[in-house]
Amino acid sequence: MRRYSSRHRAQVLAQLMAATLVASAVFYAVANSGDSSIVLALVFGAVVLFSLSWMYMRMRRQKNEYLRYHALHDSLTNLPNRSLFVDRVDQALAQADERSSSVAVMFIDLDDFKEINHSYGYEAGDKLLVAVAERLEESFPGATIARLGGDAFTVLLGDVSGRSSATAAAEQIGKELGAPFALAEGEMLVSASVGIALSSGLSSSTPESLLREANVAMQGAKKKGKSRYTVFDPGAESTTGGRLVQEAEMRRAIKEKEFRVYYQPLVSLETTEITGVEALVRWQHPLYGLIPPSELIPLAEQTGLITHIGQWVLKEACRQVRAWQEEHRSATILTLNVNVSACQFQQPNLVKEVSRTLQETGLAPHDLKLEITESVVMHDASAITALRELKGMGIGLAMDDFGTGYSSLSYLKRFPIDTLKIDRSYVDGLGSNAGDTAIVHATIAFAKALNLNVTAEGIQNAEQLTLLRNLGCELGQGYHFSRPLPGDEATKLLASGLRQPPRGEHISQG
Repeated sequence: MRRYSSRHRAQVLAQLMAATLVASAVFYAVANSGDSSIVLALVFGAVVLFSLSWMYMRMRRQKNEYLRYHALHDSLTNLPNRSLFVDRVDQALAQADERSSSVAVMFIDLDDFKEINHSYGYEAGDKLLVAVAERLEESFPGATIARLGGDAFTVLLGDVSGRSSATAAAEQIGKELGAPFALAEGEMLVSASVGIALSSGLSSSTPESLLREANVAMQGAKKKGKSRYTVFDPGAESTTGGRLVQEAEMRRAIKEKEFRVYYQPLVSLETTEITGVEALVRWQHPLYGLIPPSELIPLAEQTGLITHIGQWVLKEACRQVRAWQEEHRSATILTLNVNVSACQFQQPNLVKEVSRTLQETGLAPHDLKLEITESVVMHDASAITALRELKGMGIGLAMDDFGTGYSSLSYLKRFPIDTLKIDRSYVDGLGSNAGDTAIVHATIAFAKALNLNVTAEGIQNAEQLTLLRNLGCELGQGYHFSRPLPGDEATKLLASGLRQPPRGEHISQG
């Protein structure tokens, strides 16, 4: 906002300077003519012009500040919203790493708040939420307190000494919120369940993971009887109670349609043209933001919902790619890569589901390529049968993250694989690590010997692109070309085409 204001101020001052020069010239001419009334009018006009310009600049700056404030704060309580809270947590984690301390995130949910709305009305409920926000701010001066929506609040405590400091803060929350709230509608009593999550101190915690863990802990507190706090236990997620919380949350996400399909371009390394896309699922959680596949997929597999989510991703991606094909008929044929988990291969109707999806969406079988991991084909005989049936339909098959699993080369020639995808961990060391370079070179040579195509993942710079191209790798993907994009942004990218890879900025893929 400061950059915009400075630029705008410079433009206004330039206009004022030009107006002053013109006024000075006219002033000089008129002064020599002896007509003082015209001189006074010109001076008055210049003052008015300056005042109006300055007022416009000030109003524009105030408007920008207003929009920025409301983009980062809750409209009811004026507390920071989720976006600002996540940013503050991110800053606190960076400072905690430097000081070798911890960060605590507390997730607060008012118990039975719906009953207050039903008994007193929504206006009274809003007044109570404002009063709760004010009391939390008074109790923790200097701390970041946010409202995430509904009756959910969060508190960030930076540089905490350990678990005892966080639990003491949670006890204080219970005490402060337990005191009566005097509102116009009458005296109200509330209680709250509090979940606590502590950063690991090993730079592995993220704002999103701490929010998720604090929420899981809060749900655990409610199950124990409400009006209490619980500290997140990493082992709790593997317990029956933890799994039930996760499964309920994911089922809610399916019902609320919070999952999104992102698309990362697959690029010909020879021409740098987009020849296909890989579909990647994301979870747009209302509290934690965009949850990446590294967290989403294991959770979906643990809860058994990966099959439902996988079917939805396949259908949505096929529908979208078919629409792109219709829109860009004169362009290069666009193909689709979709990941299929080991859990999906355990479903006896997988082949029928894929076939039905292709029929419903109109995507041709040869335009679809399913990506599997090495573990799928190494120990599951039924999966091999399904692969052969899919191959018989004309669907392509790619082995994802090749080299990170069992890597039994003798097994590969028995499986109906079309493509090997070189894992990004090897591409990352290409040209700088002799071992990684040798593995990439050997993988490409091995694939060529078996008449397999090769796709390199995680290409981040021009040097890696050149080396892979010289080694004979056909396709690649990575932030050097494009990050994974939501459907609307991918549509714009495909419309503009991609012939020259971007230069300069290289983004870590994490």
